[in-house]
Amino acid sequence: MISIGTSYVFSPVMLATWAACCMAFGVSISLFGVDQGWINFVGGSKTNKGELLSQDSEDEEQGEDTLSAKEEYAAITARLMSTDVAKECLENTQEWKRLPYFWNTRDKSFESAFIPSTLHAPDKMSVEPVVFLNRNRQQFVFIIHIGKRLCGHDGIVHGGVQATLFDEVTARPAFWNLPRNVALTASLKVNYRRPVVADQILVFKTQLSKLEGRKATITAQLEDLKGNLLSDAEALYVSPGNEKLFPDNSSRIKAFEDTYPGSF
Repeated sequence: MISIGTSYVFSPVMLATWAACCMAFGVSISLFGVDQGWINFVGGSKTNKGELLSQDSEDEEQGEDTLSAKEEYAAITARLMSTDVAKECLENTQEWKRLPYFWNTRDKSFESAFIPSTLHAPDKMSVEPVVFLNRNRQQFVFIIHIGKRLCGHDGIVHGGVQATLFDEVTARPAFWNLPRNVALTASLKVNYRRPVVADQILVFKTQLSKLEGRKATITAQLEDLKGNLLSDAEALYVSPGNEKLFPDNSSRIKAFEDTYPGSF
């Protein structure tokens, strides 16, 4: 006999019988639970055919959306490259050379940079702008598509977006001409001439206006494809004297110019 606690006594035969009953009862309950959907086997779940078809449909839609986004990106880029200003620069290789817009998409700072992480997105700054550098390295042309999600008034590109882009484009002549190819914005003045309608291709033209030691004055114009002046800006850039904090940038500029084929 086996004693359990102080109140109950069972023989080995009784214990065996009791265990068998528990096992049988447990299996029955488990099978019933599986049948009713209360219990699922580990690693699986009760999924009906409709749910599987729905998931397949969602996967297909996501694939189509991705393909559609890639196709749209390529189509807008092709539109930028087919503009008259782009054609003129591409044909006149003695005076103009194509450059990337983004400094380095593989750099760790790329994802945290304001333009790539915030403005460069569908229906915003939809694709990477097309950029051309003049052989004198004092003039740049930027061809940009601005979508419908960067508006202030409905359908009109926000003035702050224009100012941000002016700060971006005027920096290029400053970087290319200031000592050590380092430039920091000291001031920026923007004149808004006409409302800039969203969802269109725009052209920024920027040039070095004055260079005095570590200071550079840059001017820029924003035009539509018909050549209408929409806004313009003047910026002052300085090359900081702290070389430890802002090291020489000339090798980076040279590598940037070598991204696309051709040379002056």
